Amino acid sequence: MTTSTDFEWLDNLEELRQSEPAWVVAMRKQALEAAKDLPWPERSKTPLRGRHADLSVLKDPLLPTAIPASVLATVQSDAYLAFGNGHLQEQALPPEALRQGIIVSALSRAIVEHQNRIQPVFGHVIGQPASRADALNGALWDDGAFIYIPDNVTLKTPILILHYADSQARRLIPRSLIIMGVNSHATIIERYVSASSDERLLFLGAVEISAQDGASVHYGSLQNLSARSDVFMRRQGHVYRDARIDWSIGEFGGDITIASDDTELLNPGAHSTHTMVFFGADKQRQDFDTRITHSSPHTTSHIIAKGVMKDKARSAFNGVTDIKPGAVQSDGRQKEQTLMLSDDAHADAVPSLLINENDVFAAHSASTGPIDKVALFYLMARGLSEKEAIRLFVHGFLAPVVDAIPSDLLRNAVWDSVERKLDQ
Repeated sequence: MTTSTDFEWLDNLEELRQSEPAWVVAMRKQALEAAKDLPWPERSKTPLRGRHADLSVLKDPLLPTAIPASVLATVQSDAYLAFGNGHLQEQALPPEALRQGIIVSALSRAIVEHQNRIQPVFGHVIGQPASRADALNGALWDDGAFIYIPDNVTLKTPILILHYADSQARRLIPRSLIIMGVNSHATIIERYVSASSDERLLFLGAVEISAQDGASVHYGSLQNLSARSDVFMRRQGHVYRDARIDWSIGEFGGDITIASDDTELLNPGAHSTHTMVFFGADKQRQDFDTRITHSSPHTTSHIIAKGVMKDKARSAFNGVTDIKPGAVQSDGRQKEQTLMLSDDAHADAVPSLLINENDVFAAHSASTGPIDKVALFYLMARGLSEKEAIRLFVHGFLAPVVDAIPSDLLRNAVWDSVERKLDQ
């Protein structure tokens, strides 16, 4: 059981973070106090087995590391930030983007250089921490990205944020903040990769997105952390009048993964689509909560999730469409499907509609089931091996979602991840 003494070594945050603005240190201290009382995320389908009682892993220094060339080769963009063990290693931004006033910076630097833009938003999109994982990220985030797209600016080049942890890292605590100005447009992709290791990696991640009036952002995330990683992720977005956030999330790595994704549609015309592809193998446990809240009239949302489970993997997907009082003529839809490739795999899909208004449209569907043995036989009867037939079936199952991802860079990376899981 964790006690307050487990946090005593953190009580000198002012000394540890003396180079940061006072308001940032104050936010860290407030989050630390919350962490002392909050539990780890409690999910009925994914017990944590008490493995997080010892917080000594957070004491270890996180030393910079070189990012392997094979990992850097996945960047494939002229605009990027690359972090090794939470330290910025490389970055680039096209001259045209600089002239337009676009900011792509390490968050640790931006809180000093751009604090007038950051302070009104940072921490306010996510709000109060809901679990110890959220609070520890707020208190101890190492670094991450700050991206600002000015009003009326469209960036055609996707921005890639790469987080890499080497085999010596026992924790990784990134946090990213994205602010989209009025009528701005951009694609932003965040990737998480770690080397294989005998040591467990504790990953505590957070992403905040604010999309101002008329803005449009496609945010993609791809998680391929090692098989000995405990992954806790919180992503949250605020969508204002006639703006949209389109999420494309790929979850493939980790041992236990617990992710919470929340989007609030704050003004009329706001829209969000949340698309997730996940694949579990061996004894992975994946638990996802996705919520879209309609807080204003004439808002629309769509949750689409497709997953594949093999071996003894287990998944739980909880989708919530929450239509608040007054959100008339809102439209919220969900569809969740999970394919199981073995008898020992298990999946739960629980769509929920919370409707507190009459003049709305809301719908959901969910299904989990094994691979179609008749279809598999049909494919094998035409000369395919069982492995080839399963691969083709999985591709056909996932294609409607993966092929709809608007970014070539992310779409190809997701298919690569699917191939690796099939071969695992």
